[in-house]
Amino acid sequence: MQTARRRFAADGALAATLDEIRRDADVSVGALYHHFPDKPTLAAAVYAEVMTEYQAGFATMLRRHDTAEAGIRGGVAHHLRWVAAHRSEAALLLGDRLDSAELRVANQAFFAAVRNWWQPHFTYGVLRPIHAGITAALWIGPVQEFSRYWIAGEESRMPRGAVRTFADAAWMALRVNAIEEDD
Repeated sequence: MQTARRRFAADGALAATLDEIRRDADVSVGALYHHFPDKPTLAAAVYAEVMTEYQAGFATMLRRHDTAEAGIRGGVAHHLRWVAAHRSEAALLLGDRLDSAELRVANQAFFAAVRNWWQPHFTYGVLRPIHAGITAALWIGPVQEFSRYWIAGEESRMPRGAVRTFADAAWMALRVNAIEEDD
């Protein structure tokens, strides 16, 4: 798995071959195919592993923030800092979603953790109701799109002010406004 992860991060899941991974890992053909019958199965396993690590860091960050604003802003900061620190692996996660049973289990646990953090803030009237797709799109969607753009570009450093700009936008989109309009 570690060899595949390094190869996918360096070359991309499409360009890397099972034979290269097998040689780099110094394992036999039979050993590789015993665990992973094809490249899509191996790529999905690597994807699930990387996503699980990303989600664990995100959930840990949320638990550290007692206020809704700090958690929303922290989510944006976590995403952008993780992408900057794991640029190649982020490219894998921001590409095609590679579904697997492991990913579904990880997602279920992650979304439960987010809902558990969100619920008190909603109950106290600070955050809007959580609607998985809408909430994710407003909170992390813009930084995911920016991350795709940044990864594909030539800048080695995240632009100054990116975290604050996107955190401000996410907070404005997800908080309950002082004066609410009819939905």
